[in-house]
Amino acid sequence: MAELRQIKTKLIGKDEVFKVLALGEATKLPVLLLGDPGVGKTQSLLDYAAAKYGYNREKVRENTYVIELDEGTKTSEIKGRVNMKSLLEDKEYKIDAPIADAQFLLINEVDKGTSGVRNTLLSVMRERALFYGDEIKPCKWDVMVGSCNVIPNDELENPFWDRFVLTQKVDRVDTAAIKEIWSSPKAQSLEVSVPTLEELSQVTLDKNKMSKFIEIIYTAVSDRTASYLPKLVKAIKHIYVLDDLEAIMKTCELVAPSMLTELSAKLESKRENNVRTQIEGFSGVANGGNDPYTQMYVGNIIRDLTEMSEMNTYKNKAVTLATELLDEVVNWVGDSNISNELVTYVAEKYQNITAFNGIAVPSHKTHF
Repeated sequence: MAELRQIKTKLIGKDEVFKVLALGEATKLPVLLLGDPGVGKTQSLLDYAAAKYGYNREKVRENTYVIELDEGTKTSEIKGRVNMKSLLEDKEYKIDAPIADAQFLLINEVDKGTSGVRNTLLSVMRERALFYGDEIKPCKWDVMVGSCNVIPNDELENPFWDRFVLTQKVDRVDTAAIKEIWSSPKAQSLEVSVPTLEELSQVTLDKNKMSKFIEIIYTAVSDRTASYLPKLVKAIKHIYVLDDLEAIMKTCELVAPSMLTELSAKLESKRENNVRTQIEGFSGVANGGNDPYTQMYVGNIIRDLTEMSEMNTYKNKAVTLATELLDEVVNWVGDSNISNELVTYVAEKYQNITAFNGIAVPSHKTHF
């Protein structure tokens, strides 16, 4: 059964990061977080892990392993060391490897690892195990994260980075968010549903859409990543609560962002047209005289636009459509005062949607 994870954090604007971590946990695929120092990459994982253990600090400490790589990091720091006490006192050959026992792994500055360190990490990511000659030590991680500022330009084609199937950019918060932190320094809360692999196997996908998806992004992903696509789309569909088309677009955003425009042009135009048709039908609904229904109708459009605005591919389209909706509402003149209420309603909604902040929402007093 899916686990509802209540994440409490003082980080602002990191909902997307937490959802990608949940995606990594659900699919058991490594995650790469990219971003400048101080944007919250490490804290995001720590907050996510804390939610798993009910904010029991001791359990978080026991089950989380964080290591900072540099050019001097040795392979033994990843693979662990022989437990000399067990060897000398109990005559038992035992390897202490914290990375193998932790459920949450964070490899900071992963780009600075030597080839030996990276080869060891590959076995942790791929086989979920550490190898010591004939001995194999399984790795227990539920979430494995690598982090760095950027992937070095001269390594963009290095297959090491392809092992991180999920890549998420962690951006700085804007000045408005910083002011919000100043005025209300309270912990934020986000609920994320983490499905099991068994639950994912029961999620259905549209075969035609998936077929078009792989045909379009085939040249931009490795065979390895392509093999994970059905599981990824299913997990995204569950965690983000999206339909098949939306889940496919979100998957593309994570694994092949360079193909978003082409994929959007071939798959997403239908959704954009549907929203535009609803906007164009606004005046007919408003003229029907049913004020509560009119507001509900507009609310449904704003909900669709909000969902579109949260996806990088559709953000600009959502803003354009939101402006068109506002124009329709402002220009409509009816017999009742619903126009006043609608402008106010739309203004309040737009203020809470980051992508719509640039839209000039007039006061209804200047129009009526």
